[in-house]
Amino acid sequence: MTQLQLALVVLSVAAFNWLLVGWLRNILRDNNVVDNVNERTLHAGVIARGGGLAIAITLVLGLLVMAAVSGRWLALGMLAALVTGWSVLSFYDDKHQLNPAPRLAVQTALAATTIAAFGYIDVIQYSNESYLLLGWLGAPLTLIGVLWLANLYNFMDGMDGLAAAQTIIASVTLAIWLWQFGDQSLAVVCLLLMAASYGFLLHNWHPASIFLGDVGSITIGAFFASLIIIGSHRYQFPVISFVLLFGVFVTDASLTIARRILRREAFWLPHRSHYYQRLAMTGMSHHKIVISAILLMSICAVLATISLIYRDRILLCILLELLLLAAGVFLVRRSERRTPPQIA
Repeated sequence: MTQLQLALVVLSVAAFNWLLVGWLRNILRDNNVVDNVNERTLHAGVIARGGGLAIAITLVLGLLVMAAVSGRWLALGMLAALVTGWSVLSFYDDKHQLNPAPRLAVQTALAATTIAAFGYIDVIQYSNESYLLLGWLGAPLTLIGVLWLANLYNFMDGMDGLAAAQTIIASVTLAIWLWQFGDQSLAVVCLLLMAASYGFLLHNWHPASIFLGDVGSITIGAFFASLIIIGSHRYQFPVISFVLLFGVFVTDASLTIARRILRREAFWLPHRSHYYQRLAMTGMSHHKIVISAILLMSICAVLATISLIYRDRILLCILLELLLLAAGVFLVRRSERRTPPQIA
């Protein structure tokens, strides 16, 4: 496939997803698959939920097509099956609102299948020749990591355009990494995910007319978790590079959940405690928050790429990103002190 052909495919997928999401929006509304205002949301009114189904369909079809083109049926076919499993479970949850226990049980089974198919992370590289060996502890830690990234994406999907923007930035970054390391098949799939997310974003930018839903956010998070395992095993990508790439989401979700646990709050229930939600409640506009987040995500992507290429600078990249994100947390808290909380 030439670069021109690839560009045309990417543009076509973006346009197709824009049309598909628009069609899905009406179907979902008619079937009452919607988000009402609750303790977590920042929107007003009733909005269709489940637009991520279009992205999930694109992912599965893209994986199957690239499996046929490359002949990598075992790896890409298994990844397509896992994406299908995550999306079916999550769409069912969007429609029927499963209880947390059975949902987590099925998610755990899917995460365990991911590890059985692609292995687990047993080493963490933190400099050019320095490694932390995890041994057998890598298996349960990887299981927790898959579950965490899948659900973390869902936690952070609470503001128009935020999760789609992170998906676009991460997909482009991972496509570059994979292409440079010779995996054109997965690189193309990442570009298709980027295109599908952009087509969705045109409907999801504030004021959104449709949300990703669990079928979008959890499926995307689980797919990225699979890529982390594959990249770590097949190409020796440092796990820390992935953490840096998703630094904005990881930091916000982890600090928020930790704070709620320390306060003995039911962290699994809907809430408005994430940093982006707290900024919105100070009166800052959705556009400013999301554009600021996109800027942070882009810097994180650059630092992640530097850490991948220059392994001796991993610790420096970690330090720079920690300073950057700490500054973001400080600015949120300062904004809260200056402005009384309100609903955006």
